[in-house]
Amino acid sequence: MEDGVSPPELTGPPPPAPQKLFGEQLLDVPHDYLSRRVEAYSRRLDNFFSHPNRAYDSTGSTLQIRGSVTFFKGGLREGVLDVNANISLPNTEDRLKLIVQRGVEAATQTAAERDIKNVTGSPQVAAPGAPADNKYYFGLKAFAAEVFGVTLSTEAGAKFGTPIDPYVRLRAFRDFNFSQWQIRASETPLWKHSEGYSAASELNFTRPLDEEWQLRFTSKATWRSTTSYFDLAQIGALYYTPDPRTATSFELGAFGPSDRSLKLAVYSVTFRARRQVYRDWLYLEVTPQILYQEATGFSPTRSLMLQLETLFGDRFP
Repeated sequence: MEDGVSPPELTGPPPPAPQKLFGEQLLDVPHDYLSRRVEAYSRRLDNFFSHPNRAYDSTGSTLQIRGSVTFFKGGLREGVLDVNANISLPNTEDRLKLIVQRGVEAATQTAAERDIKNVTGSPQVAAPGAPADNKYYFGLKAFAAEVFGVTLSTEAGAKFGTPIDPYVRLRAFRDFNFSQWQIRASETPLWKHSEGYSAASELNFTRPLDEEWQLRFTSKATWRSTTSYFDLAQIGALYYTPDPRTATSFELGAFGPSDRSLKLAVYSVTFRARRQVYRDWLYLEVTPQILYQEATGFSPTRSLMLQLETLFGDRFP
């Protein structure tokens, strides 16, 4: 008895739990388990490598400071400092964010494109039709809706400095699970005052092989109003994560315009080793890479990049 009220009397045994149907036991249960497992592997790997697309689409606030120095054969070297921010504004429930990025396409380029840009100092190797753009941009991004599993967002901003160069970007992406593959399809149309329109279409396939190995294939095509062709990218990567603080990847990439008469194809062989050197917000990365550029007769360009990355935000105390 509690507060003078007697509990209701039990008139019989509790009703039996509903039995799962045959299809739910043999199909739905293993399907749900594999889906969660595949998605968890992919999310953990992307978070560890700070994959540009995933970081741009993630919730919460993140400030990323990345400093790198690249050594070339012959003793040449160059340094690059990148600052990217994805900050949720107060009292908006993560629906409105402040975006800071170097190069307006940096937020949605692939990791392989980012690496080649750092090595060559120009995005034109990875995307022949893209003009060189290393200026900083500020923008406001709003998550518009989620319709039929598709996440939609919109962003507007401008280049920091003069002359003012405004831009507007839309983004739509959806994740699928098929057997042991996680598939992400995304479409990112962009308008920039100085360059006109462009649209980047990307398809990403990820599959865990076991607890330590993961396979990924990425296909990307970017159309620009300033050119009459697509910038194409095809990347295959094998990831190895021996422990929670260390990960490596081996990547083969092919980049070039759909117009083969331009002779601007680039092939890359990349090995990346990344180590969490302090807590979960300071990383050291070593990236040896070989580039074969059609414009130089496919003679190899060898480089070694050392990178230190610091992350700030809700997820990195």
